[in-house]
Amino acid sequence: MTRDSLIAKLLVFGCLAALLLACFHRVLLDGHQFAYRDAAHFYYPLYERVQREWDAGRWPLWEPEENSGMPLMGNPTAAVLYPGKVVYAVLPYAWAARLYIVGHVALAFAAMLALMRSWKVSWTGAGLSALSYSFCGPILFQYCNIIYLVGAAWLPLGFLAVDRWIRDGSRWAVLGLAVVLAMQTLGGDPQSAYLMGLCALAYAAGAAWTSGRGFREAQPPEPSTTRTALPWRAILLGLLVAGIWTMATLELARVLPSLRPAKLPDKPTPPLPWMLWAPAVVPVVWAIVLAIYFVRKKPTRERRTVWRLAMGLGVAGALAGALTAAQLLPVVEFTQQTTRAAAGGPHEIYPFSVEPFRLVEMLWPNVFGSYFDGNASWVDLVKISADRSKVWVPSLYMGGAVILLALAAVAFRRGDAARVWLSWIVVVTLLGSFGEFSSPIWASRFANSTLGVGYPGIGPFDPPNDPPLRKDGHLRDGDGGVYWAMTTFLPGFRQFRFPSKLMTFSILGIAALAGFGWDDLGRGRERRLRRSTVVLLSLSSACLLGWLSARGPILKVFEGAQLSSSFGPFDPVAAYGETRRALGQGVLVFAATLGLVALRPRRPGLACAAVLLLVTLDLGLANRRMIATAPQELFEVEPEVLGVIKAAEAARPSDGPYRIHRSPIWNPAGWIESASDDRVRDFMEWERATIQPKYGITLGVEYTHTIGVAELYDYEWYFGGWLFSTSPEFARSIGITPGQKVVYFPRRSFDMWNTRYFILPSYTNDWLDENRGFAAFLADTEIIHPRPGKTDSPESRKQAEDWVKTKDYQIRRNLNQFPRAWVVHRAKGLTTLRGMSPEARSGPMMEIMYDDNDPIWRDPTMISYDPRQIAWVENDDAAALAPFTRGGVSRPSEVVKVGYPRSDRVELDVTLDAPGIVVLADVYYPGWKLTIDGQPSPVYRVNRMMRGAAVESGTHHLVYSYEPRSFRLGLLVSMAGLGVALGLAAFASRRPRTPLPWTAAVAKPGA
Repeated sequence: MTRDSLIAKLLVFGCLAALLLACFHRVLLDGHQFAYRDAAHFYYPLYERVQREWDAGRWPLWEPEENSGMPLMGNPTAAVLYPGKVVYAVLPYAWAARLYIVGHVALAFAAMLALMRSWKVSWTGAGLSALSYSFCGPILFQYCNIIYLVGAAWLPLGFLAVDRWIRDGSRWAVLGLAVVLAMQTLGGDPQSAYLMGLCALAYAAGAAWTSGRGFREAQPPEPSTTRTALPWRAILLGLLVAGIWTMATLELARVLPSLRPAKLPDKPTPPLPWMLWAPAVVPVVWAIVLAIYFVRKKPTRERRTVWRLAMGLGVAGALAGALTAAQLLPVVEFTQQTTRAAAGGPHEIYPFSVEPFRLVEMLWPNVFGSYFDGNASWVDLVKISADRSKVWVPSLYMGGAVILLALAAVAFRRGDAARVWLSWIVVVTLLGSFGEFSSPIWASRFANSTLGVGYPGIGPFDPPNDPPLRKDGHLRDGDGGVYWAMTTFLPGFRQFRFPSKLMTFSILGIAALAGFGWDDLGRGRERRLRRSTVVLLSLSSACLLGWLSARGPILKVFEGAQLSSSFGPFDPVAAYGETRRALGQGVLVFAATLGLVALRPRRPGLACAAVLLLVTLDLGLANRRMIATAPQELFEVEPEVLGVIKAAEAARPSDGPYRIHRSPIWNPAGWIESASDDRVRDFMEWERATIQPKYGITLGVEYTHTIGVAELYDYEWYFGGWLFSTSPEFARSIGITPGQKVVYFPRRSFDMWNTRYFILPSYTNDWLDENRGFAAFLADTEIIHPRPGKTDSPESRKQAEDWVKTKDYQIRRNLNQFPRAWVVHRAKGLTTLRGMSPEARSGPMMEIMYDDNDPIWRDPTMISYDPRQIAWVENDDAAALAPFTRGGVSRPSEVVKVGYPRSDRVELDVTLDAPGIVVLADVYYPGWKLTIDGQPSPVYRVNRMMRGAAVESGTHHLVYSYEPRSFRLGLLVSMAGLGVALGLAAFASRRPRTPLPWTAAVAKPGA
């Protein structure tokens, strides 16, 4: 390991402090809070909700405020049992929220530093890797999505543990890996733990198949003395396989649509026949393949080594699963009942695919502009599909010098095992992060749209807003690509979302290779680095000169572009300036890197200090703008709409608890026309004022329907919207052509689930926008805010126009609201639910939701039932409920009083004139228990997703309590896992290493 001076070590931490201050000074010194995207409206209230349960002395098990109740322990994003959240218990909440994010950025730095030092990289190289990893765009921006920042922060320690186990056979590393996987899972990012396991298995297999050659090979002083690239035969073989895969994929894209079952009118596209059983078959195939590999006669040393290493990794994974079981089992229980587990085909897997052209952002920061200081982004001009991919992070920049050093250190064949491992991880995960853009189908459609040449018969690009199975039956743009292969052939991977998350692994690999590259430079291996630097410096200079000389034509194109967004009108001059600064910064960084290459042999100490300062300055200038904050006091004022609703309730109180439905996503219509000095603050203030979920869950708001990480599949059936043709009468009432379609949400669903208020957009666009369509909520409601003007005058019209531009919301009171609970004496049997297929749900749910008094949804072939008088029950329960459903009309005297003394308890007082079913409009979910007058009683599934109690006549006290078996069992498993971990630690202290074929030839750490 290279010996470094104390000054070099101090400089590394000084650079960390400088970047922390540059990026987070407003939250650390100015009383600000993180205010952008999920950091504000999702995690800030969610974690406060969790902490309130802890403060009340309860396990955070249930959240009644969203979707008529949902598990809190089972919510993977809540990270209830993550040890790092102890900060919320010891500090004021506002400070804890800030330090939780800043602390994990610092942890990412420290973990990466430890990883690089374990690989004997100098302090300068390790510091360079740590800075570029923790402060690059893809990692730093995860302050908006904290669970992925947690996963990224622990990831380098996972790599360290895997390397120590496979390189040295360290049993302590097995325990360390288990802890890392547990922290990632508890912190809310099980996908990182899953991918870490895959990377570890690949590393183990590679080490065994090469007999540990990479652990014995020292990096030579000159690259010309060894081959680090792939041999030409391997390249040709790879091209041949890629060609065969491409042609097979394109031909299947042409043929397979004809093999789909026939699509019925107004029904979703059916999946291909094998799509439903493939997820169950894939693990079986893997098990057979592995059994054949390991069970063959005459076991070789290679197979014995693979088995030993895999068993160690398996122990780490199993131990991590045991340690996290108290949270993991409730999470699995929840996710297996959500839309992700639906049997009707795949869920959406391609959102947030990284568009390949955005890789240039790694060279030039914000080269396509930025929107943090106004709308100065022109990236939407570059279209490579029918609809722009959602942006996961606004910048991929991690430092120009870092990219150059990493390129110089890449090794795919020879050299240290860690380098080869990292190089392959970068390539595979980078291709995977492209998502839909790594598929031959997308490539052919792109070629056809731009050049007019493509594979015939495979259809056009995916239409915008199409479901996961296209309406026209063609395969998706991304099918047959790298990410598709991951979701298809890796067991369980289809449960995850968002290809962009793979880039965390790409970034780690690049950052680590950069550290190796810096130390190579000190050994005289500068030839490859110098060539790459000259090329990129020349390219940057040429691009900058071209950009400057073409200013007029570029601005003309920009001025003609339609790029307005919620960030305001597009600013062509600012966008031009952003790109100019990006190219200029690239020129300066590459020129400085070229100077460092020349300086390193003559003044190594000065060069080490200079490269750290260069990377610090480069990253600080490029990425600090991404940290968007707002004053803390804005998070503590009462939301505007709650004040209005409180006043409405004071004037006309509800006779029990009620829910509020807030349309999920929209912004004031006028924002696309007006610029703002701080649009992120505007977002935060307006979203909180209109209680965008989850802002209201700590303020006494109960939401009828919110969209989050995952929603219960059977509950979602109540609220899905579709296009519906309007009747002439209703069309005239809203000023559209009779028969014109509107987005319709089943209104009775909202009524049945106790919705008293609707918070909706004021401006509806064309009635077809799912986020702005509110036609279903006009009938049988009264507007309480803003009150319409008493007279139609220019002043009132101007006020209404200004309201739409700046506020753009309305509050309506529902006049058809059901109570939270009611009594019925009749029932209608339904086929008991089995599995997660849509076929068993469609007909019954349409029957439950249909109301022939609805002014939009009219169907003469359907019969309308009154849910106040009849309950739909499962056929398996029909016999038990028969004495309670003998008929009769529910009477006004049969009123149910409902109270929620705590989050996991519901109390009902009811008087029945005759035996009946007490229907509670809270979700039916495993773990809820019922007592009637202190005696245990069954909880019945009624109306497909509500809770029902069979109650005799008379006055009774009902108590529902949430006591999930999954949590109790998981807690026992976690306690056992903790005992096993302590036992493994004791064993490792006595026998710290397991023998491996190559360990005798590898020097022990510190030797």
